[in-house]
Amino acid sequence: MTRSKLSLAVMLYLASSAAFAADNTFHHEAEIGFLDTSESSDGLASAKYSYYFQGVKQNDVPYALATFLSQSSVVSARYAMTERQDLYELSGEYVFDSKFFIGGAYSRLSTDRAFVPTTDLDVYELKAGYYFNPHAKLTLSYLTHSHSESTSNNIYSFDKSEDYDELAVEYQHYLPFETTSGLMLTATASYSKADTEYNNTYDTIFHDGTNDPVDATTEATGNGTEKQTSLGVSADWYITNSWSVGGGYQYLHYDDKSSYNHLIKTADDTLNYNDSYSDSDSANIYTLNTSYFWHFSKYVSARAAIEQRFIDSDSDTSVGIAINGRF
Repeated sequence: MTRSKLSLAVMLYLASSAAFAADNTFHHEAEIGFLDTSESSDGLASAKYSYYFQGVKQNDVPYALATFLSQSSVVSARYAMTERQDLYELSGEYVFDSKFFIGGAYSRLSTDRAFVPTTDLDVYELKAGYYFNPHAKLTLSYLTHSHSESTSNNIYSFDKSEDYDELAVEYQHYLPFETTSGLMLTATASYSKADTEYNNTYDTIFHDGTNDPVDATTEATGNGTEKQTSLGVSADWYITNSWSVGGGYQYLHYDDKSSYNHLIKTADDTLNYNDSYSDSDSANIYTLNTSYFWHFSKYVSARAAIEQRFIDSDSDTSVGIAINGRF
């Protein structure tokens, strides 16, 4: 896909004089979009539908933030796909009269892998939080998934399991301005832990001290734990209700520890090898972005976004486009 970091947003901004006056209220939102990144040649196509129980007003607010500012209960369904992956997701959020809210999501990620069966990963998420005022929201969330796989035949067996847990907190605050639309501030923090175990048994040929081949059975076992901590802040300035520019910073730190054991058995001998691995590292991620929400008719809009991400000495560009319907 041909990219230009600014030209697409600028063209849409110049067309803003033809934008439709968005004074309608909607309960339904449907969107079809495509995301392309310079980091991967495999683009992401997605479709999403949401139903808002309270009517969402989108006059005099940024179109992209209308659903956030409505503080409405919502249910959503989403499907996304790449060349080798399919994602199915159901989510919802219920807002009480006290402005406390609870929510959750279930998603299934199916991955088509070469030479091995397709794997399905089921992910569960629970959320709870509070709307402090019409412009501020605090969200606490817990996400978990477990995965196991097993393969065996006459000479080979392999078992692997992984458990993943994540805790996160997010604070969002919109500051309306008089001359421009406003500023959206977001702060996030998360901690995750992934525990992995595997057991691999296979028949092989082992060469002893005389270099004579000897039939052997190898049992390889291992386990590992990866912990990751993330802190992030971002700001998006809505120059108009359609156009925004922004940036963000994220600090990422991880610790990885694992151990391995190889047991080689022959008819006359047993050999045992042990090893361990430990690593710790961090990364600084900076982002710059611009987006445009072109509301060209009462019910249909076009959306476009460009983001440039800098990860230490590397960088990549993401370009997203979508058709949005609200009614």
